[in-house]
Amino acid sequence: MGDNGNNTYPITGIQQGLGPAAGQVPLRQEIDAWSQNPANATQVNLFILAMARFQNLKVEDKLSFWQVAGIHGQPLVPWDENTESQSPGSGYCTHGSILFPLWHRPYIVLFEQRLYEIMRDDIIPSFPQNQQADLLAAAQSWRFPYWDWAEKKSRPGFKAPNYDVPLLVKSANVDVLTSTGKQTIANPLYSFKTNTPMGKHGIYGLQPIDNAPYDICLATSKCPPAPGPRTQADWVKGVQEYDEVVASLRGHQWYEGEQYTDTLGEAVYRLFSEDYFSSYDTFSSTAYVEQGGSADYLSLEDIHNNIHNWVGGENGGHMANVPVAAFDPIFWFHHCNIDRQCAIWQTLNPNAWFDDPSQQLVDNAGNWSTPPGTTDTPNSALAPFHTDTQGTYWIANDVRDWTKLGYSYPELQPWLPQYNPNGQFSQEIYSADISKQVNALYSNARTLLLKQPAPPTFSARGPSDIHHGAKIVEENDYVVNVLYERFELGGQPFTIHIFIGKDTRVGSVYNFSTPADTTGGTEGCDNCRSQESGHKRSTGQVPIIGALIKDIADDSKPLNSLEHEHVQEYLKETLHWKVTKVHGEEVELKSLVVSLAAGTGRHYGDHARRSKYHNYKILHVPTEGRPGGYSRPGHGHGHH
Repeated sequence: MGDNGNNTYPITGIQQGLGPAAGQVPLRQEIDAWSQNPANATQVNLFILAMARFQNLKVEDKLSFWQVAGIHGQPLVPWDENTESQSPGSGYCTHGSILFPLWHRPYIVLFEQRLYEIMRDDIIPSFPQNQQADLLAAAQSWRFPYWDWAEKKSRPGFKAPNYDVPLLVKSANVDVLTSTGKQTIANPLYSFKTNTPMGKHGIYGLQPIDNAPYDICLATSKCPPAPGPRTQADWVKGVQEYDEVVASLRGHQWYEGEQYTDTLGEAVYRLFSEDYFSSYDTFSSTAYVEQGGSADYLSLEDIHNNIHNWVGGENGGHMANVPVAAFDPIFWFHHCNIDRQCAIWQTLNPNAWFDDPSQQLVDNAGNWSTPPGTTDTPNSALAPFHTDTQGTYWIANDVRDWTKLGYSYPELQPWLPQYNPNGQFSQEIYSADISKQVNALYSNARTLLLKQPAPPTFSARGPSDIHHGAKIVEENDYVVNVLYERFELGGQPFTIHIFIGKDTRVGSVYNFSTPADTTGGTEGCDNCRSQESGHKRSTGQVPIIGALIKDIADDSKPLNSLEHEHVQEYLKETLHWKVTKVHGEEVELKSLVVSLAAGTGRHYGDHARRSKYHNYKILHVPTEGRPGGYSRPGHGHGHH
């Protein structure tokens, strides 16, 4: 079992395949780019075989897929330590906390390391001796792939590049090469399957949540039908509605100028844009920061929550519920991408961290290892992850540099010669090149605005500047900000939908939380209750500039510029919102405050510069006096 006595399991990352350059580590690659490259066939094969073996390990094994997935939430048992929950009813994962991306970093490393160990110790030794050296070399340079859901993929039959789920997860069965020849097996990336209903594993069993019957499932599901007697068979055998997942990812998008434009890529672009966030804490988490500005309503965690919602679906597919999300294999590709986004942001903002008490946030929730009300710092233990056999915990300061954990990402290769002219590393050249890649991957509105003939047609800002021969376009920018209490519905997840016009949904904000009495422990979730009583507030953001540009171009719409007065009048009539909970049921949210903020976007024709969005202020006209809308103090319903 690999658990000798009471020793803890050391999570070190794969410390193989390093070099030859100083600091060089193997890359975690985008799953489609990696799997579709014939040169990687050996690695892809090893990965699928290892994943299948991992998923078949006994539930009782601490190092099994089941128990590793179970660290996130259910089953509520300690992992690799003898502890009792500090917040009964809660798993180990951190959400709505400044530690959100950093806690998940050693979590993915643990998963990656387990797969490598299975390749090395179980899969490769079963092959003929004369193939083993090559197989081991392939395993040593392999790293877990990420799914960049915000990258538009080129696929046969697509009119233009667009979002999609990874090709490798789409088929129920997969051909592999085993030591005895070719075989077709159930694809371990398609869903996680068990032979025994998932609730029937003693203390390790999964419990139902709301009315989603996770206890009877023999497989994980994406976008399943609403639970009930007629759909029980679907839930038992698992449903993977990939078409619905893809439709949700694409959301409300439109085809313009040879490209699809939408709010997902736009939101990711803003994560990386110049100085969008005032600090690391506002970047990392949905937790509301009083002193933050309007731009700070966006966060890495906010975008991450939507992916969980879109993949799981509104009827409680596994990804949509915190306690069971990690049992769906796609969770790991998703979170690997979140880690990459965090690493890119860290590289572009090398000095942003949370050493200073003014940058630290109280975690009103707590989790398994920290009681509610704990202030998270860079030295907080990232339990239950250990660095050695002696029970030493990982802390945020020690995972700040991911390359020490044995991996990096395609955008982040500081050892390449072009970043080291005359043998001296240049942060400036490195950042400029990362900016080029970010611009190429994610800029939506920027691309549309830079294509405009000068002077810009949208507002009266005068001609664009020309700077070093490259155009600069300054334009009004608009975002819809959402403030809400995470536990207003007793911890049930809910979605806030933003519309411009009757049927045109331009974006959404998902509250990825857990019902207080259903996280698996009989006593329910203390930490969730403390967030309930503390009225813990969270934030989300929907950038709407692309939607407004589209409506200006549409002669049937009464909007003809991006001037503040025009946009306010237009949105007074057309901006709407609604809140739905599980199964799409509409609900009222008393804590909801929806506001419109206007700022300036500065877009550079020079591709080595990321856009700068700044100077936001709230425009109250479209929301004032409306239920759930922002009103100035003393003017109607909502307030701040």
